[in-house]
Amino acid sequence: MDFPKKRIPCTGNRSLFIIIRQSIPTNLLPLPPLHPSMSFIYTRTIPLLVLFLLLSLPAAAEVPPGRITVYSTPSGALACIDGGNCDFTTTTFTVTGNSLHTVTVREKGYRTWTENVYVTSDQTSRVDAYLDLDPDATGIKVGIRPGGATICMDNMDCRANVGANSTSGTTFFRGVSPGYHTISVEAPVDYEDTTRLVQVEQGKIAEVNIEMVAFFAPVTVPVTTTTARATGSIRVYVDRTGSTVCLDNTDCYVNVGGSPGPGTGTVVFSDVTANEVHIITIAADGYRPVSTGITVGKDQVATADVSLQPLGSSTTEMTPTPSPQQTVPPTMPTARSGLDPIVVVGALGLCALLLVSRK
Repeated sequence: MDFPKKRIPCTGNRSLFIIIRQSIPTNLLPLPPLHPSMSFIYTRTIPLLVLFLLLSLPAAAEVPPGRITVYSTPSGALACIDGGNCDFTTTTFTVTGNSLHTVTVREKGYRTWTENVYVTSDQTSRVDAYLDLDPDATGIKVGIRPGGATICMDNMDCRANVGANSTSGTTFFRGVSPGYHTISVEAPVDYEDTTRLVQVEQGKIAEVNIEMVAFFAPVTVPVTTTTARATGSIRVYVDRTGSTVCLDNTDCYVNVGGSPGPGTGTVVFSDVTANEVHIITIAADGYRPVSTGITVGKDQVATADVSLQPLGSSTTEMTPTPSPQQTVPPTMPTARSGLDPIVVVGALGLCALLLVSRK
């Protein structure tokens, strides 16, 4: 039975139902026309049935995340995923699974490293980033004055005639490894060669400015001769062992003669400047300190004998023995002028005759 394919005026969901029913071919749905009494049942039941079917459909399954672990040489570089999530290597990122991601690794002094990585769900993808040095980021810049010198780095990489025919010159060593390097300069004529030790840091340009030194005529230094210093020795005796004996308050001997106690201690000061007054100081626990001056002659020995006195007693006795004195040869007295002996004898004889004549 064919149904008319015209819109039947109606209200509510009945109109939608009738339109759908009229669009179905008659050979697929040979049903009699809808009875007016059933319109209410169909208009309420079909929307509920459609809603039930939609709710009963399984929801689309979520894709589990994956992971990317990034290693770098050198380590400690900054790694970023898709230009957003960043961390320092070695590090692991959690990313969307079953998708492609861009890994970027940067480090100061090195070229930027980039790679696209496909990450499978519930799997960890490994990335190894080997960074190349940026030759323009790390190096040594050498300036020299005057120009015309040959400049070498580590005696291998050499630049000849730097700044030739000029008052100054500059050269640049690119791609230098971090650490210490030697810059040597073979100077032009009339200037001295020189070297410099330069420290290079990763990602930085070390600058060295060298002022070359000109040759000068050798300066003749007058040679002065010094007269040998006249010296002697001083020997000190002290009647108390364990004493401290000092010369000029600088050269000191302690525990002279042994442990403190009665007895004689002796000390000798050698190489003492001659013909100058020196101060001898002696001290011992419980005794009055002694200080006195003494002089020694050249190549001679001056001796000082010291007798210490207990605290509170009379003055300490000290008998310095002077240096041997030079012996002066005796001189004969000069004869004085007087009377002639013959005259004296004659006078005495005359006096004897006068005495005899009076008797």
